[in-house]
Amino acid sequence: MTMQPPDKTKKIQTGPSTTIIQWCDELQLNRLHALIFTLAGMVLIFDGYDSQIIAYIMPHLMKEWNLTPVTAGSIASYGFLGLMIGAAGFGMIADKIGRKGGLLICLAIFTIFSGAAYWAPNFKIFCILRFLAGLGMGGAMPLAITLVSEFAPARIRAKAVTAMFGGFTFGWAVAGLIAMLIIPTYGWRLPLLFGFLPILFLPVLVFYLPESIRFLVSKGKIESAVKEIRRMENAAGLDHQEWGTADFALPATPPAGGFKELFSPRLAVMTILIWATYFCNLLVVYGLATWLPSLLVKSGFSMVKSYSFGFVQALGASAGGFLLGYLMDRFGRKSGLIVAYLAGGVAIWMFGIVTGNISLYLVGAATGVFVIGSQIAQHVVSGEVYPTHIRSTGVGWALTVGRLGSIVGPLLGGYMQMWGLTFSQYFVVFAIPSFLCAALVIMYQVNVKQEGLEIIHEKLMGDKS
Repeated sequence: MTMQPPDKTKKIQTGPSTTIIQWCDELQLNRLHALIFTLAGMVLIFDGYDSQIIAYIMPHLMKEWNLTPVTAGSIASYGFLGLMIGAAGFGMIADKIGRKGGLLICLAIFTIFSGAAYWAPNFKIFCILRFLAGLGMGGAMPLAITLVSEFAPARIRAKAVTAMFGGFTFGWAVAGLIAMLIIPTYGWRLPLLFGFLPILFLPVLVFYLPESIRFLVSKGKIESAVKEIRRMENAAGLDHQEWGTADFALPATPPAGGFKELFSPRLAVMTILIWATYFCNLLVVYGLATWLPSLLVKSGFSMVKSYSFGFVQALGASAGGFLLGYLMDRFGRKSGLIVAYLAGGVAIWMFGIVTGNISLYLVGAATGVFVIGSQIAQHVVSGEVYPTHIRSTGVGWALTVGRLGSIVGPLLGGYMQMWGLTFSQYFVVFAIPSFLCAALVIMYQVNVKQEGLEIIHEKLMGDKS
């Protein structure tokens, strides 16, 4: 049967072959969707700020505590270790307790410990607090991706996920702006105190953020699912339907679950390819983001001007993520990602050879659009290939393996500086993993284009039949 676009005068009809999941996939974008995407994006703005502010205070930490580049890079790596553990741990927890509850816990954790770093008396305590904050920051990402993936209508899922995750890179831009305005006058500690602000956002999430309908149905919580469906019907301007038990049918959950299922015959190849892509891409993203201000200062730029390059790059990333989301919805996931990774590699290489302020700003914006933007776009794929009962686990572990790259990147950047590599050589080295990402995407087994999540899993099952 054909579903009609929902408006004030028409309602989506249901029938024997129409489940609530199909109904959700074919909805028009409405104000509840917008609310969900906005709230998740706000969480990631806070997450992105706390993640990136370390790059702007790094030169001041090195000076105050007499740190070598490698030791300073380990501060970022402690935070990334927390991100890695948090992504895997909270990903699995959210598949048990729900996306909303997990997201609330993560926000509380990274808010408390990010702000507490303001009072860190020494290098050791600072690293411990960054690690603890990283647990919450790492957990928030896969849960936000999962929640938006499960609510977004199929035809705009890529745009929805990339637009929402643009909040993370916008948080990077906010960190750059705060660094420019605050650090020169008030020192490096005050920007850390801003980390406490997100705690004021927790009540908003408690009262307004819905739980995933897919998650509730997968757990057999039909009554709770109906409550969320009623909110969606109201937001879409639809009459309330009488939903029967058959309307909530989902594909049968296999006996195996959790981490082991990521390596089941139908998922193992995609899991390995996605993990490798995340590792290479995050190695590049954080190898550049952590050291860019310091590298520019060494090249003769003022500290404040070096912050402005990071600011422009972050704005480019926010715009690039949405652009790539549009391309992925229009032409398929593989096409959009391959173009992004190839263009990102070229942009990184050019960053090391161009001269002059304007050209550096342009190339910096390009690296934001294609390098960091491709990471945002990659989240679309990780949020689609896994079934509902292990989706947060799959996304969380992809980010966890990626965080190994984000640990290696800053350390590799520190070692390259100690080895005496030139400014241009630094960027040549970091261009290589971006090209490798394009090769990995070519091998992806499925090229999603506006399909429902359950249809994607059927395609993967077909590959193994």
